[in-house]
Amino acid sequence: MQDKILLITPPFTQLNTPYPATAYLKGFLNTKNIASYQADLGIEVMLSIFSKKGLIAVFEKAQAFEAPSDNMQRILKLKDTYIHTIDAVISFLQGKNPTLAHRIAQRNFLPEAQRFDQLEDLNWAFGAMGIQDKAKYIATMYLEDLADLIKETVDPYFGFSRYAEKIGRSAQEMDALYAALLGPLSFVDEYLIALLKEK
Repeated sequence: MQDKILLITPPFTQLNTPYPATAYLKGFLNTKNIASYQADLGIEVMLSIFSKKGLIAVFEKAQAFEAPSDNMQRILKLKDTYIHTIDAVISFLQGKNPTLAHRIAQRNFLPEAQRFDQLEDLNWAFGAMGIQDKAKYIATMYLEDLADLIKETVDPYFGFSRYAEKIGRSAQEMDALYAALLGPLSFVDEYLIALLKEK
């Protein structure tokens, strides 16, 4: 029996833009009758963290953080609302629940933290016909607030399209990168390793 080849799209590439390399490789392997399958760890890690179960874990860790900023305290106070709304927001952003756009666009459905403090007049920006786009924008700000919480209190390397970029960018030597690799698993690493073990 021939082993299957696992093609992995790595985490922290652009989530909203398909990364074509594994699709091309899989297509080539198919022409050679080589068994293979794909896994998009970027999407899988994000969907695991940005779920009801994932946010419960995030908030558990965040509440243990000493001296959170005012914005983090604001988010922590809205914990239950974030946990209650996350699955609906992800479903909406995946195109599975487009009717939620009206509730999101009214700005009384989702909790709002610091990212919303800088919003311009959304009606001017999106107009009366831009309900879907306006709702996607608001849902994105909601996720950005949660990303700020994760970065400040749970995993300082977290980002939607980059992870631990500062270590690689500023390194003139490999010591910092090596030390990070030898250190304990981060919050995101734990999700990544668990998902890899399932493959």
